[in-house]
Amino acid sequence: MSSHTFHATWQWFVSPIDFGFAQIEPIKILQLLLLLVLLWWGARWLRKVMRIVLSRRMSPSLAYAISRISYYILLAFGALIALQTIGVNLSSLSILGGVVGVGLGFGLQNIFSNFASGLILLIEQSIKVGDYIQLKENGLHGEVVHLGVRYTQVRSNDNIDILVPNSQFINGEVINWSLSDASMRFHIPFRVPYGTDRARLEQITVAAARQGRFTLDEEGKRPGLWITAFGDAGYDCEMIVWVNRSGLMRPGATRAEYHKLLADALEQEGIPIPRPRQEISFASSASAEALVSATRASPSSS
Repeated sequence: MSSHTFHATWQWFVSPIDFGFAQIEPIKILQLLLLLVLLWWGARWLRKVMRIVLSRRMSPSLAYAISRISYYILLAFGALIALQTIGVNLSSLSILGGVVGVGLGFGLQNIFSNFASGLILLIEQSIKVGDYIQLKENGLHGEVVHLGVRYTQVRSNDNIDILVPNSQFINGEVINWSLSDASMRFHIPFRVPYGTDRARLEQITVAAARQGRFTLDEEGKRPGLWITAFGDAGYDCEMIVWVNRSGLMRPGATRAEYHKLLADALEQEGIPIPRPRQEISFASSASAEALVSATRASPSSS
């Protein structure tokens, strides 16, 4: 490259270009891009450091929320400072920003709604990373593994990642199984014949519940037996068992384990699980012949 070409190229980089709201040299645009990249990298690094440091003094979910909000604030203020650094007059962008804002409000309404909902979730802490949630609208349930700008990542017990828009958590009805207490009471229904020794049955049920890996056995959260109804074939019962967080996070596997423990205990004690009975009565031959004669005599019968 000749010196004349180099000089002409350099003159183009340092010559201001009129964008209407400001006159900016191309070299300052390159500086802006470099500043934004450094800003993004620094904000990510600061977010990770804040999360590690804050996790030592507060709950991991709260540390996650604070680090996320700080990350967004740092990006916003850093971008404004970078624009001022290259000579952009931000006050002249107010009218343009208003016009663009109206257009974005109509065209990107869902995206901004999800973004605002994500900030609300981070501030309110109604849904946190590590919570086990269920959406009543579609029955989706799983563990929250990530709270993003636009969506929340929920991982089901089948290890399937589901991306749920943040607005669904604000506008819809959500069940948070671990919001205030990381324990839950499970009801395991079963049936025993009438005449079963109820005191002995309670001992068997409680002993079977205590064999579970997730069972809590403390004041106010002890295993028990409920007789809920008098069924057609026996007592309708429920094993009442409180489980810890590990059991709460996998409700299907937890129920299956307690069903197995209860079935094994009842079988060892020789207590059968009754089945509903159906009685069928057969009419005598005379009654049957009379019924056939009446049917033939009726012209409307088919």
